[in-house]
Amino acid sequence: MGFTNLGDMLKDRARKQGVSKQVEAAMVLEYFKQVVGEIFEKEETDAMNPMYVKDSTLFIAVITPVIAQELKLREKLILKKINEKAGLKAIKSIRFLA
Repeated sequence: MGFTNLGDMLKDRARKQGVSKQVEAAMVLEYFKQVVGEIFEKEETDAMNPMYVKDSTLFIAVITPVIAQELKLREKLILKKINEKAGLKAIKSIRFLA
């Protein structure tokens, strides 16, 4: 029975954790779509697109400042619902990209 190099074990663990974070981020993007689908009309949801998650912040592309304002007004509700679906506090804030 051979020994495993500690460096190799650490690299493998880091790689696996990176993948799980990417999967979690992808799930958050999907949860956002579900949540806003429950709150907004189809025309409004078509004007927003979840882009990525970085440092527990969800970045959303919006077509108009009006849509960004509507999202901002409902930010707490959206965050609560996304985190409920994720089963943890995956997202702490939302930022808008125009």
